[in-house]
Amino acid sequence: MAEDNKKMTGSDLTVKVLEEQGVDTVFSFPGGVVIPLFDAFYTSDTDIKQYEPCHEQHGVHAADGYARSTGKVGVAITTSGPGATNTVTGVATAYLDSIPIVVITGQVTQDLLGKDSFQEVDISSIVYQITKHSFLVTDPTMLAATIREAFRIAKSGRPGPVVIDIPKDIFMAEMEYHPKEVVDTSGDKPKAKRDAILRAAEFIEKAERPVIYAGGGVIKAGASDILRKFAKKTGIPVANSLMGLGSIDRNDELSLGFIGMHGSNEGNLAVINADTIIAIGSRFSDRATGNINSFMRDKKIIHIDIDPTEFEKNVATNVHIMGDAKDVLEQLYQIVDENEYPEWYKQIEEWKVEHSHVSDFTPQDIIHSINEVFPDAFIVTEVGQHQMWIGQEFKFKFPGQLITSGGLGTMGFGLGASYGVQIGNPDADVLLFAGDGSFRMNCNELITLKRYNIPVKIFLFDNNSLGMVRQWQDLFQEGRYAETDLNVNNEVDYLKLAEASGIKAYNVENQEDLDKALEEIKDLREPVLVRCKIDHDEGVYPIVPAGNPIDELYYK
Repeated sequence: MAEDNKKMTGSDLTVKVLEEQGVDTVFSFPGGVVIPLFDAFYTSDTDIKQYEPCHEQHGVHAADGYARSTGKVGVAITTSGPGATNTVTGVATAYLDSIPIVVITGQVTQDLLGKDSFQEVDISSIVYQITKHSFLVTDPTMLAATIREAFRIAKSGRPGPVVIDIPKDIFMAEMEYHPKEVVDTSGDKPKAKRDAILRAAEFIEKAERPVIYAGGGVIKAGASDILRKFAKKTGIPVANSLMGLGSIDRNDELSLGFIGMHGSNEGNLAVINADTIIAIGSRFSDRATGNINSFMRDKKIIHIDIDPTEFEKNVATNVHIMGDAKDVLEQLYQIVDENEYPEWYKQIEEWKVEHSHVSDFTPQDIIHSINEVFPDAFIVTEVGQHQMWIGQEFKFKFPGQLITSGGLGTMGFGLGASYGVQIGNPDADVLLFAGDGSFRMNCNELITLKRYNIPVKIFLFDNNSLGMVRQWQDLFQEGRYAETDLNVNNEVDYLKLAEASGIKAYNVENQEDLDKALEEIKDLREPVLVRCKIDHDEGVYPIVPAGNPIDELYYK
């Protein structure tokens, strides 16, 4: 590669600036207009490692999982046209969950723009509403500055995805590289107003039935430790959004788990009957709140968030505090008194209920057994029933332990995300929980796992159906299972599918099978698939029908 302050191509400069930004891993798929960039990686002495997915969407999901689990900015690279459009779902997934990724897409040469040229799409316009920012580079002298700005935007404030579209002629143009030290902008966060913090403290001191509602923003802010200290000092129970699981140890006596459509009885009833809610880094999603008017009834709401656009968007608040969650909680911790709420705890305990299951060998049994063997593993999920069972049953211990698509609910997210997590955390155990419906959307990525020997352990919950939709059809459509029963005429042999990719596979149909499989795989450092047969009538309960108050829980 050319030396610093010497002329080089835009491709060489792109690699240089990525190195400058601390990038050590990219998930990339080649194509015509990005050949110069891939050639620059090939011919340079860079330490950046490239991983090639089978499909660009899963490369973006891998960058997403890498970012969620490492705290770094994830990077994906694709070609123009279909390569670029294949990234859209991955970009939208990252946007809805506030994940910092930079996606570099190639583009046709500038003289061909706007002419419906081969593999030309205006990707920067397409992703405009699902990115923090999108760029089209048209000036070679602005290439380095644009890449640097993309990284700054992706990780500053509320994180999110940025797309950079680079025409082929920019990659091939000659330009000078002037090194620039990366400036730490972690301290450039809005400072909370002191009077808002004092008003919040007053509401907290007067509360008789308070609940902390901790969302994914707590984890992103690195505020989990101070959240736990604050909860212990004030004695306030902690409920989570799905994205906030892990911000407090699920075994903690103050933990209520996640709330909403599939939240626990005690968690939902505690939140709906609380007189004060302290919401931190949460956007009050409809899946969490249910009927918003019922959710807000007879309570004071304190909302802490770094993004001012979240205030008053879904709920009216009594106090909103714009600022970094960690900083705000540290200030509140200093001024609130120690407290306990014995009558409130007693009531919450009385709300706990048990519910029955269809089968003897339940998804809950499977999860509990896996949890015992892999308590400290990163847990990645697809989307569907298995995702909710994991949210209900797994005892998350640390922030970032759960990697899941919360906002967009992207089926097919998990397999790419899981190997992104594993690559970013090579010594950790990474488990992927998948339903057979989601697995059909990404099973080609088994090839990627084997190609790079990425030791993800896949637990495939196979109920021969699109389980979550089927459950809704059972409850609300009088059992009309339109297009949700899979494999009606022939059952897919997922073990052979794994074995065709060179991956060990295990069949589990009872507890004895599961115990044996777990014993065999617990220390393996290679990819494996464990197919767990579950009853297709097993549902996720409790459930709150969409739009209903979250204290109207339904148990079948």
